[in-house]
Amino acid sequence: MARFFLSAHFTMAEPSLFRHYLIVQDVDGNNVELTRNAEQVNVLGFDTQRLEFVHCHVLLSPLADRPGFEEGCRKLQMSGHPLLARLSDFGEDDGNPFYITSNVDGESLAGYLARQTDLPGWLAVMLASRSLDAAAALCSRVDLMPNNPLDCLRVVQTGPHSLLIQVADYALVSSVAKKTRGLKTAFEKQAKFLKTFLDEKAGGPSFADSPLPAADFTELLGACLVSAAADTVMAMKNLRAALVKLVPETLGGEIPTAQKPRALLAPQLASYQEIARALVNRVRIQSQRLDMANPYAMRGTLTKTGRSVLVEQVPPSRLATSVVQAADDKAFRLDKKRDYPSIVPVALLQDSEGLSCMAEEVAEGITLTDLLRDRRALNAHETYLVLAGLDAALTQLEKAGLDVPRLRLEDIYLLTGFPREDSRSTKLLLTKLTDWPAFSIMLRAHPTLAAMAGRGTDPALLLPPPKPGSTNANPWNAAWLSAVARFLLALETLPGAVSESAEGGREIETVGRLLDEEIAKGREGIAVKRADFLARYARMVHHHDLVKPVEQPPSEPLQPVKPKQVRSRNGGGLQQIQATPMPREAPVIAVTAQPVTSAPVPLTGGLTSPAPAGAAERPSVGFAELLFRGTSETAPSSGPDWAKTAVDAPPTINANEALLPPDHFVPFWLRAAVFIGGSMIIGGVLAHLSGDALWLKKGPHPSTPPALQTHGGNGPAPSKGGIPKASSVPQAIEVPEPAALPPSAPAPASGSSLLKPPPSVLKDQILDLPASPR
Repeated sequence: MARFFLSAHFTMAEPSLFRHYLIVQDVDGNNVELTRNAEQVNVLGFDTQRLEFVHCHVLLSPLADRPGFEEGCRKLQMSGHPLLARLSDFGEDDGNPFYITSNVDGESLAGYLARQTDLPGWLAVMLASRSLDAAAALCSRVDLMPNNPLDCLRVVQTGPHSLLIQVADYALVSSVAKKTRGLKTAFEKQAKFLKTFLDEKAGGPSFADSPLPAADFTELLGACLVSAAADTVMAMKNLRAALVKLVPETLGGEIPTAQKPRALLAPQLASYQEIARALVNRVRIQSQRLDMANPYAMRGTLTKTGRSVLVEQVPPSRLATSVVQAADDKAFRLDKKRDYPSIVPVALLQDSEGLSCMAEEVAEGITLTDLLRDRRALNAHETYLVLAGLDAALTQLEKAGLDVPRLRLEDIYLLTGFPREDSRSTKLLLTKLTDWPAFSIMLRAHPTLAAMAGRGTDPALLLPPPKPGSTNANPWNAAWLSAVARFLLALETLPGAVSESAEGGREIETVGRLLDEEIAKGREGIAVKRADFLARYARMVHHHDLVKPVEQPPSEPLQPVKPKQVRSRNGGGLQQIQATPMPREAPVIAVTAQPVTSAPVPLTGGLTSPAPAGAAERPSVGFAELLFRGTSETAPSSGPDWAKTAVDAPPTINANEALLPPDHFVPFWLRAAVFIGGSMIIGGVLAHLSGDALWLKKGPHPSTPPALQTHGGNGPAPSKGGIPKASSVPQAIEVPEPAALPPSAPAPASGSSLLKPPPSVLKDQILDLPASPR
């Protein structure tokens, strides 16, 4: 590897691999060199395991202090920072030490300032403050500052008027690590020169737009950064805070074209016109204006389906192997199933005119980076909601089988149902997540050029990188969730944000200790499940409502009311007087407009509880008069108002249930009457049809009684009580019990018929009666 790097202009027909790092080549087949000086050779590479571009640094001098070199590399690995390029690997090859860092997609600060003649005042202040942030981050992690800090810092544009400066080169050689420093006095002197230079230019009212000589600014800034050390971190933060006050926080306009930093990866990719020409039949590009936070993607619309997509080029094999193409193809096949709604789908994958292009569907949501830039920090309850939703999305990602090595904060979307540019999304950003109606989390599970170029914030910076050759099938464990939570709670400052102390408190400190414990386990190689971590997190804040915390009114402990003791006039002793309970028939309610200062009364006492002291002196009103009083007069002056709380509480009815309006309300007694009446009618109809009805069980018709047809006119007349008198109006006849009836005669042999009278013994009974005197 070392011999390959040391060759100045070596052309290869095919890219070569060192371990799992691909050496990137340009169109002509030459290695892409970033730095070549007396200390090192730095070339551009690609990590085929983590799918990101890297910088391969090969030191030209042998190591005089190998333990010191390894210790410095180990410190940078174990305690990363968003402003420091991730040191993923280090070692020695063919007698030459090397170390590999992640890519910083921008030009060096020295090269950027060398091509400038004048700088606006606000831009000079931004460059100085961002440089101090990066130097302070490096010195706080390891006591090391290279001899040429302007060459080791790189400038990246992250927005229309925002820049970011990161440390991309550490120059870890023993001579630099052991050099003598002037300690704190040298830095204070150089910081005073830089502050005085900017104060003189800031005397006018238009300092923000007034030009400054770039050469003088470069000299003063470089001298200030060279004298930085670990014991000057606080002095650098103070200088940074003083410089920020020279310009307003909100800057209008954009960075001029001449002052825009150049992207490092852009010259190795196809231009905008070439990509648009390759997809002219499939995608209609909406705008040629690029987003500087993601400068390699263009927004468009699919011509067939009308879906809004982000189009970008898939890196060719000379820049990256076929692993990126395979990852995109796997995500494209997953989009056809539509079984994983928490994963951003890949809508298009096409090879045309020698270019491989990919289009992902636009996730209309708010990224965690946007949320933190507007809110700066979330509380413990909001963080729990995000972590719980993230756990559910990661579960889908694991079921999908996609091999995703990294997830940035820019790859995590909070979907609210509104586009990011909608005013309603802006209002939601100003409110707490516990007050949002609802939201879901969506993940980008395929590699993009912005992620491969090193743009964005990777929470895994707080964790050590995986060992070379080790395959971690599931990196989404409790340690990674803890790293995300540290950014959400502002325990780790987002790059480019104003350095302010995070809001403290016992709850934040307790959660912070839990996160540090999980990260320490991750550094030791102990993998903890996400469910166990979330359970511990929830138990730690169990005394608060995790969904929507509600502040309860302060309550005092209930004290029992002691009976009043008075001295008797006769005996002179103490006599206890108990409060007489009020009768339930005529309740009397005391009403007062002033607050009650007596001891609280037990809630379970009801009307029989002892009355507070002084209640007899207050005016009393009856129940009828109380109905006409206003609620402000009758409301209790202390303690929670349970009636008002119930009225103001949100409805607990599901969305699928329907509520009747008040004007269509049906009382319960009417419902019961209708139910009982209807049951009787239906029962009567069924009894009539079955023949068991009461009105169907009466005797023979009175017009043709069988006894009168068989008895002669001259015979003795029956007695008055023997035969009931026939009536023209049918009357209800009481049916005797079946047991009292005489035994019926046997049926005739000829059979029975409905037209024949039923068999009866009435005739025999009439003939046996004695004759009445005439």
